Amino acid sequence: MIPSSSEHDNATPADQQSRAFLRASLAYAQSIFETVREPLVVLDAELRVKTVNHSFYQTFQVSPAETYDRLFHDLGNGQWNIPSLHTLLKTVLSENTPFENFEVEHEFQQIGRRTMLVNARQIFQDTAQSCLILLAIEDITERKQTEETLRQFTARLEQSNRELQDFASVASHDLQEPLRKIQAFGDLLTSEFGSCLPETGQQYLQRMQNAAARMQTLINDLLAFSRITTKAQPFVPVALTKIAQEVLSDLEVQIQRVGGHVDIGSLPTIDADPLQMRQLLQNLISNSLKFHQPDVQPLITLQAQTLKRQDAANDKAPVSEICQIQVSDNGIGFEEKYLDRIFTVFQRLHYRNEYEGTGVGLAICRKIAERHGGSITATSKLGEGATFIVTLPLQQSPTLVLP
Repeated sequence: MIPSSSEHDNATPADQQSRAFLRASLAYAQSIFETVREPLVVLDAELRVKTVNHSFYQTFQVSPAETYDRLFHDLGNGQWNIPSLHTLLKTVLSENTPFENFEVEHEFQQIGRRTMLVNARQIFQDTAQSCLILLAIEDITERKQTEETLRQFTARLEQSNRELQDFASVASHDLQEPLRKIQAFGDLLTSEFGSCLPETGQQYLQRMQNAAARMQTLINDLLAFSRITTKAQPFVPVALTKIAQEVLSDLEVQIQRVGGHVDIGSLPTIDADPLQMRQLLQNLISNSLKFHQPDVQPLITLQAQTLKRQDAANDKAPVSEICQIQVSDNGIGFEEKYLDRIFTVFQRLHYRNEYEGTGVGLAICRKIAERHGGSITATSKLGEGATFIVTLPLQQSPTLVLP
Protein backbone atom coordinates (compact mmCIF):
# COMPACT_ATOMS: atom_id res chain seq x y z
CA MET A 1 0.00 0.00 0.00
CA ILE A 2 1.42 3.36 -1.05
CA PRO A 3 1.17 5.94 1.77
CA SER A 4 -1.01 9.07 1.33
CA SER A 5 0.43 12.58 1.34
CA SER A 6 -0.71 13.20 4.94
CA GLU A 7 0.97 9.99 6.05
CA HIS A 8 4.04 11.06 4.15
CA ASP A 9 4.02 14.42 5.94
CA ASN A 10 3.88 12.67 9.33
CA ALA A 11 6.45 10.02 8.41
CA THR A 12 9.61 9.86 10.40
CA PRO A 13 12.98 10.18 8.64
CA ALA A 14 13.43 6.44 9.16
CA ASP A 15 10.10 5.74 7.42
CA GLN A 16 11.01 8.01 4.54
CA GLN A 17 14.39 6.29 4.18
CA SER A 18 12.69 2.89 4.23
CA ARG A 19 10.22 3.94 1.51
CA ALA A 20 13.02 5.35 -0.62
CA PHE A 21 14.93 2.10 -0.24
CA LEU A 22 11.78 0.14 -1.23
CA ARG A 23 11.26 2.26 -4.34
CA ALA A 24 14.90 1.82 -5.32
CA SER A 25 14.65 -1.94 -4.77
CA LEU A 26 11.51 -2.15 -6.89
CA ALA A 27 13.17 -0.18 -9.67
CA TYR A 28 16.23 -2.40 -9.43
CA ALA A 29 14.10 -5.58 -9.60
CA GLN A 30 12.06 -4.18 -12.50
CA SER A 31 15.19 -3.36 -14.49
CA ILE A 32 16.46 -6.92 -14.02
CA PHE A 33 13.03 -8.32 -14.92
CA GLU A 34 12.95 -6.38 -18.19
CA THR A 35 16.58 -7.09 -19.07
CA VAL A 36 16.36 -10.89 -18.88
CA ARG A 37 16.31 -12.29 -22.41
CA GLU A 38 13.99 -15.23 -21.60
CA PRO A 39 10.24 -14.58 -21.29
CA LEU A 40 9.17 -14.02 -17.67
CA VAL A 41 5.61 -14.13 -16.33
CA VAL A 42 4.23 -13.28 -12.87
CA LEU A 43 0.94 -15.00 -11.92
CA ASP A 44 -1.27 -14.30 -8.92
CA ALA A 45 -2.96 -16.89 -6.72
CA GLU A 46 -5.72 -17.35 -9.30
CA LEU A 47 -3.08 -17.92 -12.00
CA ARG A 48 -3.88 -14.61 -13.68
CA VAL A 49 -1.12 -12.79 -15.49
CA LYS A 50 -0.04 -9.76 -13.45
CA THR A 51 3.24 -8.89 -15.15
CA VAL A 52 5.29 -10.04 -18.13
CA ASN A 53 8.58 -8.71 -19.43
CA HIS A 54 9.34 -7.32 -22.86
CA SER A 55 10.87 -10.63 -23.99
CA PHE A 56 7.51 -12.39 -23.46
CA TYR A 57 5.74 -10.00 -25.84
CA GLN A 58 8.57 -10.27 -28.33
CA THR A 59 8.87 -14.07 -28.22
CA PHE A 60 5.15 -14.88 -28.49
CA GLN A 61 4.28 -11.79 -30.59
CA VAL A 62 1.31 -10.79 -28.43
CA SER A 63 0.12 -7.47 -27.03
CA PRO A 64 -0.53 -6.39 -23.40
CA ALA A 65 -4.28 -6.41 -24.11
CA GLU A 66 -4.05 -10.09 -25.04
CA THR A 67 -2.05 -10.91 -21.93
CA TYR A 68 -2.57 -8.76 -18.85
CA ASP A 69 -5.00 -9.98 -16.18
CA ARG A 70 -5.96 -13.02 -18.20
CA LEU A 71 -5.87 -16.56 -16.84
CA PHE A 72 -2.60 -18.16 -17.83
CA HIS A 73 -4.25 -21.23 -19.35
CA ASP A 74 -6.48 -18.98 -21.53
CA LEU A 75 -3.58 -17.25 -23.27
CA GLY A 76 -3.26 -17.60 -27.02
CA ASN A 77 -4.85 -20.70 -28.49
CA GLY A 78 -4.65 -22.77 -25.33
CA GLN A 79 -0.97 -23.54 -25.45
CA TRP A 80 -0.71 -23.42 -21.67
CA ASN A 81 -3.98 -25.25 -20.98
CA ILE A 82 -2.19 -28.36 -19.74
CA PRO A 83 -3.73 -30.13 -16.70
CA SER A 84 -0.38 -31.40 -15.40
CA LEU A 85 1.10 -27.89 -15.65
CA HIS A 86 -1.94 -26.43 -13.87
CA THR A 87 -1.49 -28.95 -11.04
CA LEU A 88 2.19 -28.09 -10.69
CA LEU A 89 1.43 -24.35 -10.51
CA LYS A 90 -1.15 -24.94 -7.76
CA THR A 91 1.45 -27.00 -5.88
CA VAL A 92 3.90 -24.11 -6.14
CA LEU A 93 1.35 -21.90 -4.37
CA SER A 94 0.13 -24.35 -1.74
CA GLU A 95 3.39 -26.07 -0.85
CA ASN A 96 5.99 -23.55 -2.06
CA THR A 97 7.53 -26.31 -4.19
CA PRO A 98 9.32 -24.97 -7.28
CA PHE A 99 9.64 -27.02 -10.45
CA GLU A 100 12.06 -26.95 -13.35
CA ASN A 101 12.28 -28.13 -16.95
CA PHE A 102 8.59 -28.72 -17.67
CA GLU A 103 8.51 -29.22 -21.43
CA VAL A 104 5.72 -27.82 -23.59
CA GLU A 105 5.56 -28.59 -27.31
CA HIS A 106 2.78 -26.73 -29.08
CA GLU A 107 1.67 -24.97 -32.27
CA PHE A 108 1.72 -21.40 -30.95
CA GLN A 109 -0.70 -18.98 -32.56
CA GLN A 110 1.81 -16.43 -33.86
CA ILE A 111 5.14 -18.26 -34.02
CA GLY A 112 4.30 -21.79 -35.11
CA ARG A 113 5.39 -25.06 -33.56
CA ARG A 114 7.90 -24.52 -30.79
CA THR A 115 9.24 -26.38 -27.76
CA MET A 116 9.33 -24.40 -24.50
CA LEU A 117 10.91 -25.23 -21.17
CA VAL A 118 9.15 -23.80 -18.09
CA ASN A 119 10.57 -23.17 -14.60
CA ALA A 120 8.37 -21.89 -11.76
CA ARG A 121 9.04 -20.54 -8.29
CA GLN A 122 6.93 -18.82 -5.63
CA ILE A 123 7.65 -15.19 -4.80
CA PHE A 124 6.13 -13.21 -1.92
CA GLN A 125 4.58 -9.76 -2.32
CA ASP A 126 5.03 -8.11 1.07
CA THR A 127 2.71 -5.11 0.48
CA ALA A 128 -0.26 -7.25 -0.56
CA GLN A 129 0.52 -10.11 1.81
CA SER A 130 -0.02 -12.54 -1.07
CA CYS A 131 1.94 -15.15 -2.96
CA LEU A 132 2.82 -14.90 -6.63
CA ILE A 133 4.43 -17.30 -9.09
CA LEU A 134 7.35 -16.36 -11.27
CA LEU A 135 7.57 -18.35 -14.49
CA ALA A 136 10.68 -18.43 -16.64
CA ILE A 137 10.15 -19.74 -20.18
CA GLU A 138 12.96 -20.84 -22.47
CA ASP A 139 12.58 -21.60 -26.16
CA ILE A 140 14.57 -24.80 -26.72
CA THR A 141 13.28 -25.59 -30.22
CA GLU A 142 16.66 -25.17 -31.89
CA ARG A 143 18.37 -27.13 -29.13
CA LYS A 144 15.90 -30.01 -29.59
CA GLN A 145 16.44 -29.91 -33.34
CA THR A 146 20.20 -29.95 -32.81
CA GLU A 147 19.88 -32.86 -30.39
CA GLU A 148 17.79 -34.79 -32.91
CA THR A 149 20.29 -34.04 -35.67
CA LEU A 150 23.10 -35.18 -33.39
CA ARG A 151 21.16 -38.33 -32.47
CA GLN A 152 20.69 -39.16 -36.15
CA PHE A 153 24.33 -38.40 -36.89
CA THR A 154 25.43 -40.60 -34.00
CA ALA A 155 23.22 -43.42 -35.25
CA ARG A 156 24.72 -43.10 -38.73
CA LEU A 157 28.22 -42.98 -37.26
CA GLU A 158 27.57 -46.12 -35.22
CA GLN A 159 26.26 -47.82 -38.35
CA SER A 160 29.33 -46.68 -40.26
CA ASN A 161 31.59 -48.01 -37.52
CA ARG A 162 29.78 -51.36 -37.58
CA GLU A 163 30.25 -51.50 -41.34
CA LEU A 164 33.92 -50.60 -40.90
CA GLN A 165 34.31 -53.39 -38.36
CA ASP A 166 32.61 -55.79 -40.76
CA PHE A 167 34.97 -54.67 -43.51
CA ALA A 168 37.97 -55.19 -41.25
CA SER A 169 36.75 -58.68 -40.45
CA VAL A 170 36.26 -59.49 -44.13
CA ALA A 171 39.59 -57.93 -45.09
CA SER A 172 41.48 -59.86 -42.45
CA HIS A 173 39.98 -63.23 -43.43
CA ASP A 174 37.87 -63.55 -46.58
CA LEU A 175 39.83 -61.15 -48.80
CA GLN A 176 43.20 -62.54 -47.81
CA GLU A 177 42.34 -66.21 -48.23
CA PRO A 178 42.20 -66.19 -52.08
CA LEU A 179 45.20 -63.87 -52.12
CA ARG A 180 47.23 -66.33 -50.07
CA LYS A 181 46.30 -69.09 -52.54
CA ILE A 182 47.43 -66.94 -55.47
CA GLN A 183 50.74 -66.34 -53.73
CA ALA A 184 51.13 -70.00 -52.71
CA PHE A 185 50.41 -71.40 -56.19
CA GLY A 186 52.57 -68.70 -57.71
CA ASP A 187 55.44 -69.82 -55.50
CA LEU A 188 54.83 -73.46 -56.54
CA LEU A 189 54.81 -72.52 -60.22
CA THR A 190 58.04 -70.60 -59.80
CA SER A 191 59.87 -73.33 -57.86
CA GLU A 192 58.64 -76.39 -59.82
CA PHE A 193 57.98 -75.15 -63.33
CA GLY A 194 59.69 -71.76 -63.52
CA SER A 195 62.65 -73.09 -65.45
CA CYS A 196 60.30 -74.74 -67.97
CA LEU A 197 58.60 -71.49 -68.83
CA PRO A 198 59.88 -69.25 -71.59
CA GLU A 199 61.31 -65.91 -70.56
CA THR A 200 58.03 -64.14 -71.32
CA GLY A 201 56.10 -66.62 -69.13
CA GLN A 202 58.54 -66.10 -66.28
CA GLN A 203 58.03 -62.34 -66.57
CA TYR A 204 54.26 -62.77 -66.45
CA LEU A 205 54.58 -64.97 -63.38
CA GLN A 206 56.85 -62.47 -61.67
CA ARG A 207 54.45 -59.63 -62.41
CA MET A 208 51.59 -61.70 -60.98
CA GLN A 209 53.59 -62.31 -57.81
CA ASN A 210 54.45 -58.63 -57.51
CA ALA A 211 50.81 -57.65 -57.94
CA ALA A 212 49.75 -60.15 -55.25
CA ALA A 213 52.39 -58.74 -52.89
CA ARG A 214 51.14 -55.19 -53.50
CA MET A 215 47.58 -56.36 -52.86
CA GLN A 216 48.71 -57.92 -49.59
CA THR A 217 50.36 -54.66 -48.55
CA LEU A 218 47.28 -52.67 -49.54
CA ILE A 219 44.97 -54.90 -47.48
CA ASN A 220 47.27 -54.67 -44.47
CA ASP A 221 47.40 -50.87 -44.76
CA LEU A 222 43.61 -50.64 -45.02
CA LEU A 223 43.30 -52.84 -41.94
CA ALA A 224 45.70 -50.57 -40.07
CA PHE A 225 43.66 -47.54 -41.14
CA SER A 226 40.34 -49.08 -40.03
CA ARG A 227 41.72 -50.34 -36.72
CA ILE A 228 42.52 -46.80 -35.56
CA THR A 229 38.88 -46.70 -34.44
CA THR A 230 37.78 -50.34 -34.36
CA LYS A 231 40.74 -51.47 -32.23
CA ALA A 232 41.32 -48.23 -30.31
CA GLN A 233 42.75 -48.53 -26.81
CA PRO A 234 42.12 -46.21 -23.81
CA PHE A 235 44.40 -43.24 -23.28
CA VAL A 236 47.20 -43.74 -20.73
CA PRO A 237 50.41 -41.83 -19.94
CA VAL A 238 52.85 -42.58 -22.78
CA ALA A 239 56.57 -41.74 -22.68
CA LEU A 240 57.22 -40.70 -26.28
CA THR A 241 61.01 -41.01 -25.91
CA LYS A 242 60.67 -44.70 -25.07
CA ILE A 243 58.22 -45.21 -27.95
CA ALA A 244 60.61 -43.48 -30.39
CA GLN A 245 63.53 -45.66 -29.30
CA GLU A 246 61.45 -48.80 -29.83
CA VAL A 247 60.50 -47.55 -33.30
CA LEU A 248 64.18 -47.06 -34.19
CA SER A 249 64.88 -50.61 -33.11
CA ASP A 250 62.10 -51.86 -35.39
CA LEU A 251 63.40 -49.78 -38.31
CA GLU A 252 67.04 -50.76 -37.79
CA VAL A 253 67.27 -52.78 -41.02
CA GLN A 254 65.69 -50.01 -43.12
CA ILE A 255 67.96 -47.38 -41.53
CA GLN A 256 71.08 -49.46 -42.27
CA ARG A 257 69.96 -50.19 -45.83
CA VAL A 258 69.75 -46.50 -46.75
CA GLY A 259 72.64 -45.43 -44.48
CA GLY A 260 70.40 -43.11 -42.51
CA HIS A 261 70.80 -41.43 -39.14
CA VAL A 262 67.94 -40.54 -36.78
CA ASP A 263 68.48 -38.11 -33.92
CA ILE A 264 65.88 -38.19 -31.11
CA GLY A 265 65.53 -35.10 -28.95
CA SER A 266 63.74 -34.72 -25.64
CA LEU A 267 60.14 -35.93 -25.92
CA PRO A 268 57.44 -35.51 -23.25
CA THR A 269 54.99 -37.94 -21.68
CA ILE A 270 51.43 -37.47 -22.91
CA ASP A 271 48.00 -39.07 -22.50
CA ALA A 272 47.61 -41.27 -25.57
CA ASP A 273 47.04 -44.69 -27.05
CA PRO A 274 50.56 -46.23 -26.89
CA LEU A 275 50.10 -48.49 -29.93
CA GLN A 276 48.89 -45.60 -32.04
CA MET A 277 51.74 -43.35 -30.93
CA ARG A 278 54.14 -46.09 -32.03
CA GLN A 279 52.27 -46.32 -35.34
CA LEU A 280 52.40 -42.54 -35.79
CA LEU A 281 56.15 -42.17 -35.17
CA GLN A 282 57.02 -45.26 -37.18
CA ASN A 283 55.06 -44.04 -40.21
CA LEU A 284 56.66 -40.58 -40.08
CA ILE A 285 60.25 -41.82 -39.63
CA SER A 286 59.81 -44.59 -42.21
CA ASN A 287 58.36 -42.02 -44.61
CA SER A 288 61.44 -39.79 -44.21
CA LEU A 289 63.75 -42.76 -44.78
CA LYS A 290 61.87 -43.79 -47.92
CA PHE A 291 61.84 -40.37 -49.58
CA HIS A 292 65.56 -39.68 -49.24
CA GLN A 293 67.63 -38.06 -51.97
CA PRO A 294 69.85 -40.36 -54.05
CA ASP A 295 73.49 -40.44 -52.91
CA VAL A 296 72.68 -38.30 -49.85
CA GLN A 297 72.75 -39.74 -46.34
CA PRO A 298 69.24 -39.45 -44.86
CA LEU A 299 69.36 -37.28 -41.73
CA ILE A 300 66.21 -37.23 -39.61
CA THR A 301 65.58 -35.31 -36.40
CA LEU A 302 62.72 -35.97 -34.00
CA GLN A 303 62.07 -33.27 -31.42
CA ALA A 304 59.18 -31.79 -29.45
CA GLN A 305 58.24 -28.69 -27.52
CA THR A 306 55.48 -27.90 -25.06
CA LEU A 307 53.26 -24.90 -25.80
CA LYS A 308 50.39 -23.14 -24.07
CA ARG A 309 47.00 -23.19 -25.72
CA GLN A 310 43.78 -21.47 -24.67
CA ASP A 311 40.34 -22.08 -26.07
CA ALA A 312 39.93 -19.21 -28.52
CA ALA A 313 36.14 -19.31 -28.11
CA ASN A 314 36.29 -18.69 -24.38
CA ASP A 315 38.78 -16.24 -22.89
CA LYS A 316 38.00 -17.57 -19.41
CA ALA A 317 38.72 -21.18 -20.33
CA PRO A 318 41.69 -22.75 -18.53
CA VAL A 319 44.98 -22.68 -20.39
CA SER A 320 46.00 -26.15 -21.55
CA GLU A 321 49.35 -27.48 -22.67
CA ILE A 322 49.98 -29.07 -26.03
CA CYS A 323 52.87 -31.09 -27.38
CA GLN A 324 54.22 -30.15 -30.80
CA ILE A 325 56.25 -32.98 -32.34
CA GLN A 326 58.43 -32.25 -35.36
CA VAL A 327 59.95 -34.89 -37.65
CA SER A 328 62.39 -33.20 -40.05
CA ASP A 329 64.46 -34.70 -42.86
CA ASN A 330 66.76 -33.74 -45.71
CA GLY A 331 64.89 -35.78 -48.30
CA ILE A 332 63.34 -34.95 -51.65
CA GLY A 333 60.60 -32.78 -50.16
CA PHE A 334 57.42 -31.79 -52.01
CA GLU A 335 55.56 -28.75 -53.26
CA GLU A 336 53.29 -27.39 -50.51
CA LYS A 337 50.40 -27.02 -52.94
CA TYR A 338 50.03 -30.79 -52.48
CA LEU A 339 49.83 -30.54 -48.67
CA ASP A 340 46.19 -31.60 -48.33
CA ARG A 341 46.65 -34.38 -50.86
CA ILE A 342 49.43 -36.22 -49.05
CA PHE A 343 47.21 -36.86 -45.99
CA THR A 344 44.41 -38.43 -48.07
CA VAL A 345 44.05 -42.21 -48.44
CA PHE A 346 45.62 -43.62 -51.64
CA GLN A 347 46.99 -40.23 -52.74
CA ARG A 348 50.57 -40.45 -53.99
CA LEU A 349 52.89 -37.81 -55.44
CA HIS A 350 55.19 -40.34 -57.12
CA TYR A 351 54.83 -43.36 -59.34
CA ARG A 352 54.93 -46.77 -57.72
CA ASN A 353 58.10 -47.73 -59.58
CA GLU A 354 59.86 -44.72 -58.03
CA TYR A 355 58.85 -45.19 -54.38
CA GLU A 356 57.00 -48.14 -52.91
CA GLY A 357 53.92 -47.76 -50.75
CA THR A 358 50.13 -47.53 -50.98
CA GLY A 359 49.52 -43.91 -49.99
CA VAL A 360 47.89 -44.83 -46.68
CA GLY A 361 50.67 -44.10 -44.16
CA LEU A 362 50.17 -40.35 -43.79
CA ALA A 363 46.38 -40.77 -43.80
CA ILE A 364 46.84 -43.08 -40.81
CA CYS A 365 48.96 -40.40 -39.11
CA ARG A 366 46.24 -37.80 -39.59
CA LYS A 367 43.52 -40.14 -38.31
CA ILE A 368 45.59 -40.93 -35.21
CA ALA A 369 46.26 -37.24 -34.52
CA GLU A 370 42.57 -36.36 -34.89
CA ARG A 371 41.48 -39.23 -32.67
CA HIS A 372 43.72 -37.74 -29.96
CA GLY A 373 42.20 -34.28 -30.38
CA GLY A 374 45.22 -33.01 -32.33
CA SER A 375 46.30 -32.28 -35.88
CA ILE A 376 49.11 -32.86 -38.35
CA THR A 377 50.59 -30.64 -41.05
CA ALA A 378 53.88 -30.22 -42.86
CA THR A 379 56.23 -27.66 -44.35
CA SER A 380 58.49 -28.43 -47.29
CA LYS A 381 60.26 -27.28 -50.42
CA LEU A 382 60.92 -29.51 -53.36
CA GLY A 383 64.46 -30.90 -53.06
CA GLU A 384 65.02 -29.38 -49.60
CA GLY A 385 63.46 -31.90 -47.24
CA ALA A 386 60.27 -31.77 -45.21
CA THR A 387 59.12 -31.22 -41.63
CA PHE A 388 56.00 -32.94 -40.36
CA ILE A 389 54.40 -31.24 -37.37
CA VAL A 390 52.06 -33.17 -35.09
CA THR A 391 50.17 -31.25 -32.38
CA LEU A 392 48.66 -33.26 -29.51
CA PRO A 393 47.23 -32.37 -26.07
CA LEU A 394 49.51 -33.26 -23.19
CA GLN A 395 46.49 -34.33 -21.16
CA GLN A 396 43.25 -35.67 -22.55
CA SER A 397 39.89 -34.43 -21.31
CA PRO A 398 38.07 -37.11 -19.30
CA THR A 399 34.95 -36.35 -21.38
CA LEU A 400 36.68 -36.99 -24.71
CA VAL A 401 34.61 -39.51 -26.65
CA LEU A 402 36.48 -41.93 -28.81
CA PRO A 403 35.24 -41.69 -32.43
